Amino acid sequence: MKKKQMSSKDLLLCFLYSPGQEEGINEPIVGRTKLTKMMFLFEKEIYSHFFKDDVDITLPEFKPYYFGPFSKQLFEDLAFFESVGIIQTNATAIPISPADKIESEEVFDFDSNEDWSEACFDEVEKYELEYRLSKNGTKYVEDKVWDVLTQKQQEKLQAFKAQINKISLDALLRYVYNKYPEETTKSKIAGKYLNESGE
Repeated sequence: MKKKQMSSKDLLLCFLYSPGQEEGINEPIVGRTKLTKMMFLFEKEIYSHFFKDDVDITLPEFKPYYFGPFSKQLFEDLAFFESVGIIQTNATAIPISPADKIESEEVFDFDSNEDWSEACFDEVEKYELEYRLSKNGTKYVEDKVWDVLTQKQQEKLQAFKAQINKISLDALLRYVYNKYPEETTKSKIAGKYLNESGE
């Protein structure tokens, strides 16, 4: 049987579309850092066990950076989808981390002439954003993407999202830093999380 194909962009949209702790679709995810670690852990711990046999997903490239594993492509995809109205954001009351802000600036410095990159990032660097699909984004995923996954895969994605959304960012970072220390070689906060786990 021929494998179904899914891009990393479609996987990102599925993360947002999927239910999580609640049964309803489109449960928001707070923060680019949490979304980044979610995509990273999906590749490391979920994909090969539940998806690889029948869905070929093009996963984004990760590299060690200021806040652990980081994907420039994921940041670009989030900004693009926001600019075209597929993803919508709401500011939270959670202050954005300095490392997250630095990573955003690093990604978008190279194309600062692009209107969409400036529009998406000029007003949002003080607080974490809550990401969810817009009405058009929801329709796109329902029409074109969600049914690429089997019901079992959809349920696994929901369980994974619920687990990520339930824990704090600190707990998520502590887990990633200690399980994948090779991804933290450039981190400015590795000491905090690696030390905590040893107590």
